[in-house]
Amino acid sequence: MKKLFKTIAFVCLATMAVVSCDENNDNPIPSGETFDLGDGSNAYEISSNMTLTYPNTYNLRGFVYVTEGATLTIEPGVVIKGEKESKATLIVERGGKLIAEGTSERPIVFTSAQDPGKRKPGDWGGIILLGKAKNNMGEQTIEGGVRSKHGGNDDTDNSGVLKYVRCEFAGIEYSTDNEINAITFGSVGSGTTVDYVQVSYSGDDSYEWFGGSVNCKHLVALGTWDDDFDTDNGFSGKLQFLAALRNPKIGDKSASNGFESDNCADAATVEPYTSCVFANVSMFGPVLDPTNYTNEAGVNGSLTDARFQAAMHLRRNTQLRVFNSVFAGFPIGLIIENDKNSKTQTHATEGKLVVSNCVFAGMVKNYQDAQYWANGTQFDPSDNGAFADSYFNREGGKNIAYTAIDDLKLQGDPQNLTSFCMVPSQDSPLISLSADWSHSLVSSGFEQVAYIGAFGPTETAANNWTTGWTNMDPQNTVY
Repeated sequence: MKKLFKTIAFVCLATMAVVSCDENNDNPIPSGETFDLGDGSNAYEISSNMTLTYPNTYNLRGFVYVTEGATLTIEPGVVIKGEKESKATLIVERGGKLIAEGTSERPIVFTSAQDPGKRKPGDWGGIILLGKAKNNMGEQTIEGGVRSKHGGNDDTDNSGVLKYVRCEFAGIEYSTDNEINAITFGSVGSGTTVDYVQVSYSGDDSYEWFGGSVNCKHLVALGTWDDDFDTDNGFSGKLQFLAALRNPKIGDKSASNGFESDNCADAATVEPYTSCVFANVSMFGPVLDPTNYTNEAGVNGSLTDARFQAAMHLRRNTQLRVFNSVFAGFPIGLIIENDKNSKTQTHATEGKLVVSNCVFAGMVKNYQDAQYWANGTQFDPSDNGAFADSYFNREGGKNIAYTAIDDLKLQGDPQNLTSFCMVPSQDSPLISLSADWSHSLVSSGFEQVAYIGAFGPTETAANNWTTGWTNMDPQNTVY
C-alpha cells in the first residue's frame, strides 16, 4: 500500500460525517467536506477497498491507480474535481474495480476543478477502465503516459459499474495518437455495467474502446473535441441508445468525426475484428447553415482550427455495425475508407461491415462532391464517395436521406447546446419508417423498440431518458 494513509484518514472522517439525505431535496449535491484523492504525482495507488462518501467533494490529483484486488466505491451524489496542473486521471487497473453507481436524482459527477466560466476541454485527464477481455493486439499499454496494461482472454471480466455518471471537461492529447480520452475502455469485459453516462466537452474523444466486450446503454456525448465514439482493436460490445451533439466552435484541427472506427492502427487483418454493434443512435453535427459552410475556414467563419469531417468514418479493416440510427448536420455522412491497404469496402460489400435502416439529414453536401480540408490537404472523395453513396443506397439497406434536419420533425431543437431535444414527433419519419430488428446482428442483446434513433415519441419533449441526471450547461454549474 503506497501513499494511502492520508486518504484513508480522510475517508474515515468523511464516513463519520455522513448524514441522512432527503431524496427529494431540491439541491441534489449539498455541500460537505472537501478531501484530496491523490497527491499530484503519477504513481498514487489505492490498493485496498475505499469508499468516497456523500455529500463530500474530492479533489482528484495526478494519476490515481486502483490496483488489482482493490475496489473504489463512489456513493451517489459525490463530486470529484480533476486538478488541471497535475493532469488528474483515475485509472482502474486489471483486477481492480470502480463501483460508481449514482441515481437519476443524485448522479456522480467528475468535473473540472476550475471555477465556473473558466472551464475548458482538457482541464484534466479522465477515467480509464482496464480489463482482461480480448483485443487484437495482445497485452498492451494504454495511451496517455499511463503505466497500466490491458488485455487477456476473459471476455466476461468485470471492472465494476459506471451508472448515472457525468464526466465533464476531461480528455488530454499529450501528442498525436497518445491521448487520454474522457472515458477510455481498455479490454473491458461484459461483466462491467455501463449505463446512463454523460461526457461533456472532452478535450479528445468522449468515449474510446480498445478491444473488449463491454456492453453500454444510454450514453451522451456533448461538445466533443475529437470523436464522439471511437472503436479500435477488436471491440465487440453492443451499444444502444446513444445521443451526441457537437458544438460548432469546438473541434479537432485534424478531423472530428461522430464515429471513428479501426480494426487497429496499422489496419492489420488480425482477429478479433472490431465488430461492435450500435443501435438507436441520435447524432447531430455542428453545421448550423449548410448553405454557407466552408470547412477550410470553419463553420460560418467562426473557427480557425476545427475540421469537422463525417458522421461515420469507417476505415482500417473495421467491421463496425450500425442499425436504426439517425445522423445529421455533418459535412459528410459516411466514409468507408481503404486506407493503409485495408479492405474496409470489401467488408461492407460482404456484409461484415453494416449500416442499415439508418437516416441521414442535413449533411452539407452529398457524398460525391463533399469537400473537406484537414491539415491543408483536401479530402478527395473520388475513390470513396461513389462507393459510400452506392453502399448507403444499396438495395435492401433500408437507409434514407433527407435534405434538411427539419425534415426529421422533432419536438424541439436538436442542436441547442444547453437544452437539445432529439425526441421525434408522432409524424416524424423516425417513427413512421420503423426500426428493423430482422438482421441477425441485432436479433439478440438489444431492446427491440419500434423507432429509429435514441428517443421514442413522448407526450412532452422533456420526457426522455436524459431527464434529471444530465447537465447541458456544466460550464456555469456551481459544484
